[in-house]
Amino acid sequence: MKNKSVKRISMILAALMVAGAATGCGAKDDTKVESTNKVATNSTKLDEDAIKDTYTGIDDMYVLEGSKDVDYLDGVLYDSSIVKGIDVDSSKVDTSKTGNYKITFGITADRAAYDAFRDAFIKSETVKDKTSTDKTKTDKGSADKTKTETVKVKKDTVVVNKDEAQKLADQDKLVRTDNGETVKKSDGTEVKTEQKAPASTAVTGGDVVDASAKAEVKPETTATPAIDPKEEAKKEESKKDDKKEETKKPSTSDGKDNSGNTNKPSSGSNSTGNTSKPDSGSNNGGSSKKPSSGSNNSNSGNSSSTEKPAHKHNWVNVTKTVNHPAETHQEDVYEDRQVKVKDAWDEQVKTGAAQECRQCGFRTTDGDAMTEHMLENGHSCHTVYTYETVHHDAVYETQRVKVGTKTVVDKAAWTETVVTGQKCSSCGETK
Repeated sequence: MKNKSVKRISMILAALMVAGAATGCGAKDDTKVESTNKVATNSTKLDEDAIKDTYTGIDDMYVLEGSKDVDYLDGVLYDSSIVKGIDVDSSKVDTSKTGNYKITFGITADRAAYDAFRDAFIKSETVKDKTSTDKTKTDKGSADKTKTETVKVKKDTVVVNKDEAQKLADQDKLVRTDNGETVKKSDGTEVKTEQKAPASTAVTGGDVVDASAKAEVKPETTATPAIDPKEEAKKEESKKDDKKEETKKPSTSDGKDNSGNTNKPSSGSNSTGNTSKPDSGSNNGGSSKKPSSGSNNSNSGNSSSTEKPAHKHNWVNVTKTVNHPAETHQEDVYEDRQVKVKDAWDEQVKTGAAQECRQCGFRTTDGDAMTEHMLENGHSCHTVYTYETVHHDAVYETQRVKVGTKTVVDKAAWTETVVTGQKCSSCGETK
C-alpha cells in the first residue's frame, strides 16, 4: 500500500516537471508573437501615406478658366504590379469661374502585392539592392487570390484666369487646359515636368503605366522613395525586440514570471555579476538566471540593445492656396457735350424815321413835302420811327462734362501658394 502511494506521488511530480518545461519554452512564444505582429501590421488598412511610393504625378494643380475637357490624369504614372487602376472625381470643379476646388483620386491597389513590396523594401538596405528573390516574392504575392483596396487621395485644383495662368506658366508652373494641353510661356515654349517612375518599381520590377493613356511607358528616372529602408528595418527589429522583452518580462503578481517559475532576487546590493543556479525543470541548457536586486547591477548596461533607434524627421512643407482679389479704384468719366449758355430771344430793331402830321396823319419821309403841307394847311408835325422784330437763337458752347464713374484695375486677381508649416512625412509630427 505504501509502495503504491510513493509511486503515485512520483508520477505526479514527473508530470509537473514536464508541464513546467513546456511552458518555459521562450523561443516558441517569441515566434508566435512575431507572427501575430506581422499579421497585425499587414492587416492595417491602406492609406495615402502607405501607397505614395506606388504612383507619381498626383499633386495640387492649376487649371485655366473656361477649359471644357481637362485631363486630370495626364502625367499620372503608377506601378502596375501593385496599382490596378486610378480614377478621378472632378465633379466639384467649376472651370467657368476662378476659385479653389477639390478633386479626389481613387487608387485601387492589390493588397497582397503591396505587402510583398513593403516587406522586400524594408529588408533591402537600399532600393537599388533588389534581388531576384524579392522579385519572385512580389510576383508570387500578386498571383495569389487578389484582394484590392481603394485609397482616396484629395488634391487642390485652382482655376485661374488667363492673366494669372500666363504668370504661372512664365514661372515654369504647369497650368492645364483642354485635352491634356497646357498654357505655354510668353515666348511660346511649353512648360514641361519630368515624369518619374514610381519608387516601388525599383523593388517590384513592375511596369510603369500612364493612368490617362492606360499604356506602358518607360521614364528615364525613378522617384525617390518616401520611406528610408534602413530606418524602417530598424523600426521592425525594434518592434520584434520589444515583443520579445515583453514575453520575457516577469509579472509583478506572486513573484512569478510568464513561464510559471519563481525568481528570487539575490541579497547583494552592489553585485557586479550574475548568480546562475540550475533549474531542473527547464530545457534551455539547464540553467536559469536569477535577476540581482543590486542597484548597480552590471546587466543594466545591456538595456541600450532594446532601445528604439532615434527617429529622423523628414520635414516637408505644408501649403495652402490663397486667392487674392483684384486691386481697383474708381475714376470719373468725362465727355465733350454742347451746353446752352443763353436762351433764345427776340429784339426790336429801328429800321427808319418819318414826319407825320398831327392833325391829319399825313406822313412822309420828305422834309420839304411836310413843310409845304404845314404851310398850306396850318398843321403841325412830329417824327415817328419804324421798328422790325429780329429773333435770336439760343447760344451753346462745347464743355467737358462729368457723366459718371468707372472701375480701373490696378492689379489683376492672383493666386498664391503659401507655406503654413512643416510636417514629417514619416511620423506625421508638425511644426
